[in-house]
Amino acid sequence: MMGLNKSNMKKLMILIAFGIVFYMALQNLYLIPTLFRNLRTVLAPVLLGPVFAFVLNIVMLPIERRLFGPLNRNCKKLWPKMRRPVSMLTALLVVIGAIALILLIVVPELAKTISSLAKQIPSSFNSLQTGLMQLGADYPAIGKYVGSIKMDWASASQMITTYGQKLAGALVGSTVTITASVFQGALTLVLSFVIALNILLQKEKLHRQAVRVLYAYLPSKINTVVLRLCRLIYRAFFNFIVGQCTEACILATLCLIGMSLFHFPYAPLVSVLVAFMALIPIIGAFLSAVIGGLLILIVSPIQAVWFVVFFVILQQLEGNLIFPHVVGSKVGLPALWVLVAVTIGGNLFGVVGMLVSIPVGSVLYSLLREDVNKRLKPVGPPSEQETLHQNS
Repeated sequence: MMGLNKSNMKKLMILIAFGIVFYMALQNLYLIPTLFRNLRTVLAPVLLGPVFAFVLNIVMLPIERRLFGPLNRNCKKLWPKMRRPVSMLTALLVVIGAIALILLIVVPELAKTISSLAKQIPSSFNSLQTGLMQLGADYPAIGKYVGSIKMDWASASQMITTYGQKLAGALVGSTVTITASVFQGALTLVLSFVIALNILLQKEKLHRQAVRVLYAYLPSKINTVVLRLCRLIYRAFFNFIVGQCTEACILATLCLIGMSLFHFPYAPLVSVLVAFMALIPIIGAFLSAVIGGLLILIVSPIQAVWFVVFFVILQQLEGNLIFPHVVGSKVGLPALWVLVAVTIGGNLFGVVGMLVSIPVGSVLYSLLREDVNKRLKPVGPPSEQETLHQNS
């Protein structure tokens, strides 16, 4: 029988404490979703900061290494201390300039589109009413059926007014909540941005500290595997973002050229929309076609039909040539597996799964390929004759 010495008493106390904590956790399982939501709110800047830093670093790297290459080689005194802040400021100016350029294209075009739609909607309704009247004249049975439908317009108007008042009351009642959410979101973005800038300013120091922590707490073999996996993940996501942005620019340019050649309306606005939606695999193209088709439908139904045909052809070109070869070649994933990864990721996790599935698939593909090559290296793959003999 085990004696109650000091060591056993300590183990017994730990076991009792664990049992109490486990029992309390089971009693308060309903609080777990609230706890996770609170943790997500608290940790949001810490989680978004590295993401912003990663994206901004993609712009900053070529500026620091290529644009300022002569200064890196020739200026050895003051420039090494100024290189990182100047590169980061230049990258910020590039990103802000790109956003401002897009807004300069989109905002006037959007205002013009809204004004045009406001003018086109009444005439479109008149055309629809005329078409329905003509349809009733051409087909008396349909006209008779439509005329037999009775609607109490007074009751319908009263119902709409009642629901409108309820909706207005709900909106007024939720004003404080909406304002607080907007303020909290803005504060989260600001804090995330500040964290991202600090990460970029001292990324080499943070890298060294992370490596030291790994070697302090993990065995050497595990450290080698973890660091190699981190390098693969970094390279896959880096190349994916670069390839995705390149593919979006190519697709938007082709869309603008095609819409201009065929004299479709709203060409700049739809092209910018296509560029943004192209960042979302598969579903982005569908949304672009629907929104663009609806905008053109107000102006001309015939042109809307031709736009859908044009966009389907463009999407086939993008899906079979541009996306697999541009994005697939960047991440090192064959075209077939790009489509498989997007399909599986979208079905499991929606839009986020579509965005993450390609770099994750690239990492898994690289690991599997290296493991297969390592296993087959001593003996080599079976020859064609051996494979045929085994299959027969």
